[in-house]
Amino acid sequence: MEYEDLVRAVTTAVAFAVMLAGHYIGDHWVQTSGQAYGKGLDNAGCVRSVALWHCAKHVMSWTATTTIFLLGAAWWLRLPLEPGWLVAGIVLNGVTHFIADLRTPLIRLGRLLGRGGYLDHVGVVRPSGAATSGPGTGLFELDQAWHIGWLAVSALIIAGPPA
Repeated sequence: MEYEDLVRAVTTAVAFAVMLAGHYIGDHWVQTSGQAYGKGLDNAGCVRSVALWHCAKHVMSWTATTTIFLLGAAWWLRLPLEPGWLVAGIVLNGVTHFIADLRTPLIRLGRLLGRGGYLDHVGVVRPSGAATSGPGTGLFELDQAWHIGWLAVSALIIAGPPA
């Protein structure tokens, strides 16, 4: 392994780890209740423009959170990030997060890929009754898996191409 390849590998690993931490903070601490409840196009009585706005506000704050984590680690560890690859990875992360958090695209993709049973049968019972979204549900688990997968791809992009 060449020195440059090792630097890229370390950069990818660090980028993934700190963006994953930022992801959880952004999704579960920074996101407001209004954004969490209002961003899904699958909500009963959904007004599309309102859902898009809630989702956009969430993704902006989420992207800021993951980016702060990433830039803080890059500064601390003196990672050699190239601006173009950094922006490309951050944008990919934000776009894929937005698509998934509207929920309807993720539900459709899940059903298309044969995950309908998972979506329909992995659920929780809350005091208000059965829930089909939120922590403990199939949709939530597919959502998190989607985000983490794209975080990995973004980290690879942020590290830049092979020399």
